[in-house]
Amino acid sequence: MDEMRNARRVMVDNQIRTFDVTDPAVLLAFETVPRDLFVAPADRRIAYSDRPLQVGTGPADRPLLPPLILARMLQAFEARPGETALDVLGGTGYAAALMAAMGLEVTLLEAETGHLEMAGKAFAAAGAAVTRAPAMPGLTATSGVALPAGRFDCILVSGATEIEPTGFFPLLAEGGRLVVILRENGASRAMLYVKSGETIGRRRIFDVQAAILPGFDRKPAFEF
Repeated sequence: MDEMRNARRVMVDNQIRTFDVTDPAVLLAFETVPRDLFVAPADRRIAYSDRPLQVGTGPADRPLLPPLILARMLQAFEARPGETALDVLGGTGYAAALMAAMGLEVTLLEAETGHLEMAGKAFAAAGAAVTRAPAMPGLTATSGVALPAGRFDCILVSGATEIEPTGFFPLLAEGGRLVVILRENGASRAMLYVKSGETIGRRRIFDVQAAILPGFDRKPAFEF
């Protein structure tokens, strides 16, 4: 256990702090939440390295966001304890557990049953209070989602999209923030969307590459 705690501390100091992450709540969450519980068993010993990791096989195969990228995205929320948060296609729930450690009331929305089951076990082992919600098959960036929790102060889309995630804008509370990696016009960058009244504003956070989430790709247009 001491080895894993030391590995988390090294990850925070050598990866996350060096990527302009200064929010104390974000740094503390990464130092305390055991990432090794949320990766494939074969990858637990390298859970805190900067190597690309993924969970699932076949159609369920999904890369995990590197910790330094995830930390910068979470920092962009400027979240306050007690706010509500939604982790969209959060896989096995690492980001959701981090947000819970930051004092947020978190719901994990995930389409893969295997990932939800793994997340449940990881949450229990990590002592993370997170609500799991199965996503309907065919979830896309523009499809609407109805959840019992209603609207959220923070929505994290745990991956990249080629289409603005307009289907999730109605889930934002007033002043709510949505963070996602958007790939458009040949560029890929983390974006922050903020709801103010009837307006959704957006701004670039940083440039970054990430895998496109299933259902969040732009289908090629048919041409005659």
